[in-house]
Amino acid sequence: MKTIMFFLLLSAVPAVAADMTGVWNVDGSVEDHPVTPVCTLKQAGAKLTGSCKFDEEHAASDVAGEVKGKEVSWKFTVEYQGTQYTLTFTGTMDSDRSIKGSISVDPSGSDGDFTAKKQ
Repeated sequence: MKTIMFFLLLSAVPAVAADMTGVWNVDGSVEDHPVTPVCTLKQAGAKLTGSCKFDEEHAASDVAGEVKGKEVSWKFTVEYQGTQYTLTFTGTMDSDRSIKGSISVDPSGSDGDFTAKKQ
């Protein structure tokens, strides 16, 4: 009986969300175009801040986002061929070091998928 009560108590304890703070390697694709930024994120409560950078030729872009349990989203703006694009990443943490989800790009209306791994 004590064993049953122990397991019931454990099942009532809410799961703690993993901390998103760290460097994330994103590997995604939007309409057959690779989307591979390295994002340095900082989590404070439910809020995400930081930056994402595609390569040495492009400046880092500021990130704004949020975390709700295992659900995470962040976005940033980049310039490509004279047009400003906002990339929004929405995903689910499948471990404390891995995210899978979707990318939406505005104003083009394009979308795709991504995975991200914490360094």
